[in-house]
Amino acid sequence: MSGPGSSTVYRGKAGQWAFITHRITGFLVFFFLLLHVVDVSLINASPKLYDEVHQLYGNIMLRLFEVGLLGALLFHSFNGLRIVMIDFFPEAIRNERVMFRVVVFFTVVLTAAGGFVILRPFVEGRIL
Repeated sequence: MSGPGSSTVYRGKAGQWAFITHRITGFLVFFFLLLHVVDVSLINASPKLYDEVHQLYGNIMLRLFEVGLLGALLFHSFNGLRIVMIDFFPEAIRNERVMFRVVVFFTVVLTAAGGFVILRPFVEGRIL
């Protein structure tokens, strides 16, 4: 039987957010890889359909999706490195909150920079 201090209720601490977000971003990256395999396989099955699909990738909604995918990929990668650091250096767990903030900081900054590059054709009015 569990006592007052041994609750397993989610409390929203940095490690729990990192765990949940790592799983979600991992799923999103996996889903993208499946979509990418199907997409690339179209080149052999139907080059015309492949070209039509790639024309869709130029629209703003799919470009925004790419920015989200970039953010998911960056977070998943940086958080994976954070996990490896904690695994190899157990004393790093004391700095878990700071390490999580660093992961989020780099994810946001690099997603914003990459997002600008991805969305630049729309910002400059080259693609409508």
